[in-house]
Amino acid sequence: MNMTTMQDTYASLGHLFYSIAAGDGKVRQEEVARLKQLIKEQWLPLEDSRDEFGTDAAHYIDISFDHAHAQAMDAAAAFARFKEAYKADPSRFDAGFRRMIYQTAAAIASAFAGNNKAELGRLAQLEQLFKE
Repeated sequence: MNMTTMQDTYASLGHLFYSIAAGDGKVRQEEVARLKQLIKEQWLPLEDSRDEFGTDAAHYIDISFDHAHAQAMDAAAAFARFKEAYKADPSRFDAGFRRMIYQTAAAIASAFAGNNKAELGRLAQLEQLFKE
């Protein structure tokens, strides 16, 4: 994958993870902290592509999550952005990558007081998308 594709892929993940965190109408600090921890521990070591400024592509998860949060993007609209990117080129998302995405989404969902109905619904949508 070229760098632009990696940036786009990771940016779409930021929107997905935002849609999980914002699913109940409020992004909680525990959810943000859990995402940032997972980016550092799992996503940054995953691969080493960097943009022209030396930024690891995985930081685009953070960047797009923070942008969606700052814009108070609708959770469904954020999920739709991820779905569009996924459907545009599903081959970018192999089985291991999909598993890691789902695990991160589930960790965000359970970061604050367990899973709520909205977050569980979004996880079910993600699971369904990956089966299509």
